Amino acid sequence: MLLALAGGLRVPGLPWWGLMLLIACAGALAWRLSLCPHPGPLALLPATRDLDGTPLPARWYCDTCGQTWAANFEKDQTPVRRFTGYDESKAVHAAKRAAELADRQRALALQRAGLRPAARKSRPVREAVPAETAGAVVPIGQSRRFAG
Repeated sequence: MLLALAGGLRVPGLPWWGLMLLIACAGALAWRLSLCPHPGPLALLPATRDLDGTPLPARWYCDTCGQTWAANFEKDQTPVRRFTGYDESKAVHAAKRAAELADRQRALALQRAGLRPAARKSRPVREAVPAETAGAVVPIGQSRRFAG
């Protein structure tokens, strides 16, 4: 304020109302600069109820100046329904996928438990190989080979 007053007195030919206007502008500028710009981290207060029971929305809180304001997370637009009804042609495929998912989950649970899941498909039985085509029999003994 003193700076505006000193500047106004130094200007020759400035009317008294011009000096008052200059002081008012300087006061408004000083008031605006004194407001908290909320530069630091803000706290998010959850949606609660007031002491008298009225619901309060989620609010931002500035620790510097103690001011709170609404956080406006709620959307007023309702979702657009694009598909309605029931399609019977998709039910069979969905049931098949659900059964496969249940089978996979069951097999994984058994595997994690250290158990082997029961095989659904039977494995083909190997036929015995005749002794003539099996190759020569090698005896297993105590002899060792040494490199050298």
